[in-house]
Amino acid sequence: MQAHNKPMYSTSESFETRGAVSAGNDRSSPSEIKIIFGEHLSTALHDLLSLARRTCHGPNEVLYHEGSVSNTVYLITSGFLKLIIHLPNGRARIVRLHRPGAVLCLSGLFDRNNKHTAVAVIPVTTLCLPVSAVQRLRTEDPLTYASLLERWHNYLNDADTWITQFSTGPIRARVARLLSFLSELEPDAENGELHLLTCEEMGSILGVTSESVSRVLAEFKRRDILAHHDGAANNLYEADMGRLRHIADE
Repeated sequence: MQAHNKPMYSTSESFETRGAVSAGNDRSSPSEIKIIFGEHLSTALHDLLSLARRTCHGPNEVLYHEGSVSNTVYLITSGFLKLIIHLPNGRARIVRLHRPGAVLCLSGLFDRNNKHTAVAVIPVTTLCLPVSAVQRLRTEDPLTYASLLERWHNYLNDADTWITQFSTGPIRARVARLLSFLSELEPDAENGELHLLTCEEMGSILGVTSESVSRVLAEFKRRDILAHHDGAANNLYEADMGRLRHIADE
């Protein structure tokens, strides 16, 4: 790696973060960078991340729209969000959920538009980088660039998991699989906690009606498989993961 006395990346690079709210000190912190890339950074990646701008998005806020130009890469550091596509019949379908550590809009590296609409489910914090700057990693830090492409490939492969896990089998089992998946999105997944989506959102993921989801959730609550946190004003629940996994295998 060549030594250099000035940043390889210009602060004039453009961002597409319409609607985002700056989180006070909007520069990236070491702890946020660790969430995405770990502790060991190359010089090129360190220079790039020094330009990352932190943004905050409230629940139901859109980060970017399906079909929009993909000129910003989003690195998720807290919260989680949903990716939505719109079917030819006009219906919206949730096709993926992303948690901290995810890197979104990598399709912009290949001059492609965004294939989804990204919406925050709970408050989301991101670090944003212009695609044009990330593309320079191809020559400045090819190993990191290759790791980003590998992430993108894995995200595409995740689509197969969604089809097999959430679109096949009895509704009761599919709801149990989705609840298990939501628990895995939590920072401490072993506790069996999860932020429950709305029945409409879960129905959109599973391809069933919200009424069908509501009936299954009501059963799980009656049987204490799913319990709301005492005094919690949000949608945080505790789940009996052993019983959920048994139902998921039905």
